[in-house]
Order: sequence, then C-alpha cells, then structure tokens
Amino acid sequence: MEAARWQDLRQLFDAVCDLPPTQWAPRLRDLSDDPALIEEALALLTAQTASFDRALEPLGELIATLSASELQAGDRLGAWQLVERLASGGMGIVFIAERADELFRQRVAIKLLRGSVANAAVAERLASERQILADLQHPNIARLYDGGTTPSGQPYLVMEYVAGLPLDRHCERHAPDLRQRLRLFLRICRAVQAAHQRLVVHCDLKPSNVLVREDGEPVLLDFGIARMMGEGSDGDTGGFCTPAYASPELLAGAHVSVVSDVFGLGVLFTELLACRRTDRGVADRERPMPVPSALAAADCAWRKRLPGDLDAIALRACALDPARRYPSVEAFAADIERHLARQPVTARAPTLRYRSGRWLRRHWRESAVAGVAVLAAATFVWRLGEERARAEQEAAVAGQVGDFLVAAFDAADPHMRGARGTEDVSARQVLDASAARIDEALDTTPAVRARLRAVLGRAYRNLGQSQRAEALLTQAAEGFLDPQVAQPGPAAQALSELSRSLSQRQYGEAAVAAARRALALRQPLGRPLDTADAYDALGLALSAKGDFAEAEQALKAALALRDERATPASPAEQARTLHNLAQLYRQRGELERAERSYRDALAIRRRLGERSVDTQSSLHGLAMSLFAQGKLPGARRVQDENLQLARALYGEDSDRVANVHVDLAGVLHNLGDYGRARAHYRQALTIMARVTGDDSLDYARILNNFSGLEYARGAVDEAESLCRRAITIRRSHLGDEERRVLRTEAALGRILARSGRVQEAQPLVERALAVWTRRYPDDHAGILMVRLGHAEWLLAQNRLDEADVALADIDIDLDRGEYNALMSMRPAALAAELAQRRQDWAASSQAWERLLALPAATWADPVMIGRWRVPYAEVLAAQGRFQAADEQLRIAAPPLRRELVPDDEMLRRLHALERTLSAVRAAG
Repeated sequence: MEAARWQDLRQLFDAVCDLPPTQWAPRLRDLSDDPALIEEALALLTAQTASFDRALEPLGELIATLSASELQAGDRLGAWQLVERLASGGMGIVFIAERADELFRQRVAIKLLRGSVANAAVAERLASERQILADLQHPNIARLYDGGTTPSGQPYLVMEYVAGLPLDRHCERHAPDLRQRLRLFLRICRAVQAAHQRLVVHCDLKPSNVLVREDGEPVLLDFGIARMMGEGSDGDTGGFCTPAYASPELLAGAHVSVVSDVFGLGVLFTELLACRRTDRGVADRERPMPVPSALAAADCAWRKRLPGDLDAIALRACALDPARRYPSVEAFAADIERHLARQPVTARAPTLRYRSGRWLRRHWRESAVAGVAVLAAATFVWRLGEERARAEQEAAVAGQVGDFLVAAFDAADPHMRGARGTEDVSARQVLDASAARIDEALDTTPAVRARLRAVLGRAYRNLGQSQRAEALLTQAAEGFLDPQVAQPGPAAQALSELSRSLSQRQYGEAAVAAARRALALRQPLGRPLDTADAYDALGLALSAKGDFAEAEQALKAALALRDERATPASPAEQARTLHNLAQLYRQRGELERAERSYRDALAIRRRLGERSVDTQSSLHGLAMSLFAQGKLPGARRVQDENLQLARALYGEDSDRVANVHVDLAGVLHNLGDYGRARAHYRQALTIMARVTGDDSLDYARILNNFSGLEYARGAVDEAESLCRRAITIRRSHLGDEERRVLRTEAALGRILARSGRVQEAQPLVERALAVWTRRYPDDHAGILMVRLGHAEWLLAQNRLDEADVALADIDIDLDRGEYNALMSMRPAALAAELAQRRQDWAASSQAWERLLALPAATWADPVMIGRWRVPYAEVLAAQGRFQAADEQLRIAAPPLRRELVPDDEMLRRLHALERTLSAVRAAG
C-alpha cells in the first residue's frame, strides 16, 4: 500500500477506534467518500475487535443500554449544573459543570458512563476508577472530587477540570525545543511513577490523556482502564487500550506491569522527539518501534541530535521483550536526566570512549585549557575527574545509605511510633521493614541498592535468618557486578559472605561455587589480604563439601598471604584462624586437635568479651567435637550454653537456633534421655518450618534425625513416617542418587526390616549398596554404614550364611579408638546376634562380652547398650549362668522401661527372660 493511502487509513482508524462498533460505519462515511478506503478501515477495526473478544462483551452490553434520556448541557446533577459537552467516547461522555448550589464557585469535569450500575461490568469499572483516582494524589494527576449515579442509574465521576491542550496539540501550538520537551516528558514520568508507587498501572498512556496547562504543567487523565499491580490478568484491559501506544503484552491480553506503561511512555517519547506520529497499529504488535532519528522528518530542527543517547533510551523503553525495557519509569526518567546532565546513560554500553566523551562534554572548558597548556596533562585530568566522580558517588552512596538506615531505625524511636510507642521493636522487625523499603524508598542508583542489600544480608545472617541473608547477598553481588556499578571488590565480599552462610548450612556445592567466584574477582585486584579472605571462605566451603585435602590447601594459602604482608594478626583474626583450622580438623576426624583449637579460639573471644556470632559458631564446633569423642556430659554443657547464646543473638525464629536444638537433641539421645531429645526435635521442626519452610533440606535433616530417635525407642510407625517425608524432600532437591537420599533410603530399609517387611526393604537396601560401592572407596564411612544396613537386612530374613559373608566384608578394627567406637560396635553386635541365632552360645557369649567391654559402652546411649545386654543375658541363661544373666537384666531394665514404647520387641524379650529367671530362682 502506498504511503499516502496508508496515512489516510491510519487517520480514519484513529478517528473511530474509540467509538462503539455500531457507530464506525456512519462516522467513517462522514469522514470519507472513498468506499474502498472505508471498507479497509472497517476490516482493520474488525480485526482489532477479534483479538479482544472478552473486552467487547462488556462494551456490547454498554451500547445495548444506551438511553435516549441521556443528560444534556443545561441539566442539573446534584449540586452541579452541566454547562458544556466536552468530549465523548465508547466509555462515556464528559461535560464541563459548575456548582449550582451557590455555596462557592467551582468548575469541574463530570464523566457520565454509558449504561447503569445495574450492569455488573459497568459497576465494577466505576468502582475501580473511583478507587484508583481517589488513591492518587499528585499535582500532575487529575483529582477525583465526587462520584455517584444519576436518577436514571447512570454512574458518574466528578473530577478536576483541567484547562489545557492534549500533549500533541500543545507541542504543535507552542513548538517547544528539544530540551523543553525532555523536561516536559520528565514531569509526565513523575506523574506515572507516582501512580506506580500506589500500585496502579495506567494502561492507556497517549497524547489525549496528557493535558498541558497554560503554565506548561502536564496533567495525567483517564484511569478508566488502569489496573492494580498484582491483580490477575483477565484479558479485558487490552480491549479498551489505544493500539498505537499499547505494549505487545497488553495487546495480547497477557499480564501487565509497570514495564507496560514504560512502553507507552516510550512511544510518547519517540513521537515527542520526532515531531510526528508512529502510525502503529494492531498488526505492528511484533514489529520493533522506529528510533526517533529514523522517524523524524528532514525538517526536524534537532534531528541530528537524536542518534546516540536519545535513540538508545527510546529503543530500550520500546523493546518488544518486557525484560529488556527499563524496569521502572523511575529508571527511564533517570536516564533522560543523565543525558541532560551529559552523564553516561545506562541504555548504552559503558565503553571507555563513551564515558570519556560524556566527561569531556561536561567539562569542556577545563579540557580546552588543559589541552592548550599541555597535551600530556589530558590523561591526568581525565583520571582526576574519574576519581573525583568516584569519590562523589561514594559520598552520595554513603549519604543515602546513612539516611536510609536512620529512617529505618526511626521505627525503634517511641516518638516516631506514635500511639504504638510503648511497643518494643526488635532488630528483626527493623530489618524486615528496611528490606521492604529498598526498592521503593531510594533513587535508581544501583550502587546504593547493592550496598544496602549487602549490609542487610550480613545483618540477617547475624540474626540467623540464613535464607533471607543469602537472597540479599546474592542480589548485592549481582548489583555490584552490574556494568553501571562495576565494583568487583564489594561483589567478592558479598559472595564470600554468601559462601560462609551456605557452608554453615552444609550446602557444599553452592558454597564452593560462590567462593570460587569471589576468589576470581579478588585475585586481579592485587590486594593480598582480600584474596586471603576469599581463600579462607573457599576453605570452609570445601570442608563443607567434604574435599578436605583441597580445603587445607585453600586455608594454608590464606595463611601464607597474611604472612607475606607481615602484619601482626589481631586477637580477633587469631581467633578466626584457630576456628577455621578447628573446622578442618573436625571434618577430617582429628578430634583432639579440633577440640584444642576450638578451646583456644573461645578463650580469646571470651577474653575480648565477645558474645557474637563467631563465639556461637565456635561453641557449636566444640560441642560437636566433644560429642564425636564420646564426651557427652561435656558436649551437653557446651550445647546448653550454645542454645542460650543463640537465642540471645538471633531470637527464637532462626535456623541457627533450630540447629542448636537438633544438636542438643543428638547429645540427649546418646545420653539416653529420649524424652527431652524428642522435645528439642519438635521445637527444631516448628522453628525451621517457619524460617525455611517444611519442604527445605534443613527441615528434611531434622526429620531424618528425629526418625533415628523414634527407631531407637521402638516407635517404628513414627520412624517410618518421618523417614519417608525426609526422603520425599531430599529427592525433590537433590535427585535420586545423592548421598543423603541414599542414606535416608537405607535407614528406611532398616526400619522396614525391623517391622517384618523385609521384601519391601530389599530394593532400598540393595540400591543404596550398589550406588555407594560404585562411587566411593571401600573404607569410606558411608559405605561401611550401608553395608551394615545390608547385613542387618539379611539377618532379619534369617539368611545367616549370607549375613556372615556380608559382615566379613566390613573391616572395622574394634581398637581403632573412640572416634569410630559407635560404628565399630554395630558390626560386633550383629556378629554376636548371628552366633546367637546359630545357637553357638560360646561364640555369642564371647562376642557380647568383648562388645560390652569396649570403652564406648561406658558412655554410649544406655538404651542402645541395654538392647545388647538383653540378648547377652539370653545367651548367659542358655549357658546356665543365671546369676550373670540376672545382673545384665538389672543394668538394662531401667533405661529400656523408661524410654522404649510398651510394645517394643526388646521389652517383650526382657519380660520373658525375667519370668524365666524368676522361675529358676523359685525352683533353686
């Protein structure tokens, strides 16, 4: 189609697209006497309508309800006298009105909607527009004064009357220059941003909805199709929009957001700069918008000034993909202000040449003088300007961060809390309020947001809110790495903090990935102490992952870098290094070395008076080292102290407090205090469900440990239920063959075997054994545990010979020391039970005696030891050693009766043997 004919068709389409479909043909015939052109315009309008079927239904209902008794100029409506008909469209008629009750003089605009409030769609739209306008209070947004219905039921709105011209007509009449147009557009952006801050998206930004007063101030009109952010898209909005200015997602009936208004503003921006319309229609939905320099005519006075910044800004605002547009109107406006200030805009790549050019344009006089004085000084001046800009930016960032935090902590000031001044505000509440304000209370400077997210992330970590901390630290790192910010040092620091948090929660893979990114950013900067910190975080992450040799190398690299600087370590740094080494020793099984290092670190921190996160972390490590050595009373004392400090530091709703409950429950389990252990597990589950959710890996770990306790006390059904929930969660996060999934499956197989469901247990036990054998060496602790489960399953089926072979493959030296004592006792107990089932009383008796003579038998769980004393007593009774059997039962009975469920098999065997021995004594 030739350009002139398309322009005629475009004008016809725009002239009638807002009218009801029944008025299209008559109006087109009034405007044109070309039948073919009218037919093409009707076809285009019909095609638009087909894509908005859902919107046309309410429009059809509105048109059907048109009333011949519609109000006219001269009629009175409440306190208002209709003076002049101002405009009309598909949604209604607008009148100029004046006060008729003579109380005071006022001129307003009254918008009468077609139809009546009996129509549900009209009532809904009226309520929506009234509420939206009532919530918007801004000097550049038309205000709502009143609203209601006419005696005949027509809904109406009483709004501020704006005496002005539509944006395009204003520009035609007053011919503002380029800078004036940009300033005018910025004021429009501020009005739209104000609506967005009230969670309102306009959805129909176009020149006729922006009136410009005589004083040059723009006023935003007509929120008739606006949407509240967060509302589900029902597909109706696109039916009321103007296609030339609507975003692709709006035309498609998809979800709309602030970036939909960014697109509409981008079209306005393009037309404002090019001094001509884009002539965009429904068919152009997927066609990229032209840039202003390409759209502008040859006679445009500033056409040559459009390529570069302004074209790039328009291109980004009008991107077809919403993700590539400016994320907010505020960001859009900020780029225009940067252009006006001759600063680099974010829509263009921040190349050295571009940034230098912007600087020279801002400082052209100084540059000219310096160039005349000496050419060589140009480089120095440029570097000086860069440093000055950086210093100014840092000062601005520091100032905004300080103001932000002061405002956040106003929440803790009774004078700022008003009627709620008597309430105590926790640090957690202040942090939550601060995190919620980051995106709405600051300007668009990415550096400020990144800095605040890093600060709040560290604060959340110190409060034990690991997941919230990790999310903020991740956002902070990405913000610092944004090309507009380009601060690799702070990014590396945020990544190191993230890695340490993940390491503490045993997310080894993710912790190592974050630590390696931090190290890669630190090394090129040439700051040895910062690089040492990155190596330190990497060492902790590798320890959490189980790569102990590589972890030791990383920690030694950190120490070497610190030694190179020959800087005497502070007491706090000494404590941190001792703690990290203790972590490594504990992971490698060098428990006595770990205990000494933890105690040395704690001694320094207590000397400094620290009751800090680091102190709590060292207490946790010391308790775990004592626990692994079998020093249970000491471990319990340290864990009690640890729990008190954790609650004081983090509050009850913290994953760190939940973890201390879990550790304390483990100590109590091994002390035989099952009741208190169960109470701590329940508290841990309650806290973790609130903090990380009942589908997290942290929650699954507690379920797994709790299942082990229930299994130990004979509550097989409860143990199975907890174990299955843990498997479901772990599979969803880790896959089918991850070691934690396999361990939990093996534990479930053990539970099923004890309850007599050996066939159901078989695939679980055999799969775990096959995968572990394929992946790990024969002496790996995980394989030993899985082989023990397999031997126990064979024994449960009475497959004694196969169980004997399986036990022979488990090479655990009973004299290897206390660290492996509990593991070494299980195969010894199975071997004793195997001999007992074969009625080899002598071999069984020797095996039980050797087992119960181990040092671990004096401190290990008395309930577990009691479970072994009962079968030993049975063997002794079978040998006729009744007094020795009676002595074993005397020791075993109290903890078993106190902790086991009443129907446990071991209790039944205990009672049966007691009856036998009683009969022997009576007969003797």
